[in-house]
Amino acid sequence: MKKTIIIVSTITAFFVLGAVIIAWSVYTKGDVGAVEVSGIRYFTDDNFQEQVVDASKNLPILIDFYADWCFPCKLLEPTLQDLARDFRGKAVIGKIDTDKNMIARRFNLKQIPAVFVIRNGEIRDSFYGVPTKERLARALRESGS
Repeated sequence: MKKTIIIVSTITAFFVLGAVIIAWSVYTKGDVGAVEVSGIRYFTDDNFQEQVVDASKNLPILIDFYADWCFPCKLLEPTLQDLARDFRGKAVIGKIDTDKNMIARRFNLKQIPAVFVIRNGEIRDSFYGVPTKERLARALRESGS
């Protein structure tokens, strides 16, 4: 009887955890157009020229190349949210899914996460892995935000 309760409880916990993970991934997806989720813009191949290259003439653009399956990319998410809040109106913080968009090939990426600061259509700084908020903030300030 005790074993049955433990097994049922464990299975229930796994189902609940699975539902939470699925709900979280659906909620944070946001990769259609230049949708904005918690201050972070989501770019695609279709809007990259307008929303990143052209827009970088007005403000610095920090763009994170990521994939849904990438654990370090998920670790970077809170930092990007903080930067989006701190630099609202001074810079654009965005992401592009490397699995769904071919634009990543133009950047010749060898690993993700890869973060680039773009200003006036040019790459001003780049980071690989999970850089600190301070490093990214300094790069944005140095690019004119």
